[in-house]
Amino acid sequence: MTSEAPNGYSAILASTVRMVGMVPVRVDAHSIDEHAAEVGLTLGTVLIYMRDVHTAQHVADGWSSSAVIAEHLGPARPMQARGGLQRAMGSQVSALVRLGGLPSITCTPYTRRPGNDTPSHARIMVGPLTFEVCDWTAWAAMSHGFKRALRVLRAATA
Repeated sequence: MTSEAPNGYSAILASTVRMVGMVPVRVDAHSIDEHAAEVGLTLGTVLIYMRDVHTAQHVADGWSSSAVIAEHLGPARPMQARGGLQRAMGSQVSALVRLGGLPSITCTPYTRRPGNDTPSHARIMVGPLTFEVCDWTAWAAMSHGFKRALRVLRAATA
């Protein structure tokens, strides 16, 4: 029996998520089979699956290295005090991403410019995801999530 290649292809090449304040974080472990497990890390509206401890370690380390930039953002402030930040109304987008291998991780600072609604933030790119982290509170919550996901995946694959 042979199977033909599909006639089409679909891929999300990038996704940008703005994070503010105490980002909801959840970590779940799932057994794939008797020899494999994966961890699901929910960061706000983003669900990230990782199956390899090396991937999880790489991402947690890369995220930790972005602290130098993120620490200058300061703690979370009330939404009305943060220019350019408004809660999304109506339709919203969620993302599910499976990270594998050693995704590229970079962090650059972004300073708000006059006449532009984009707030100051740390732009942290993890593979196809770009996180615009607007304060230290959000960064710390997400950092805790990546580290916890690593610990849970290590325990699930031990």
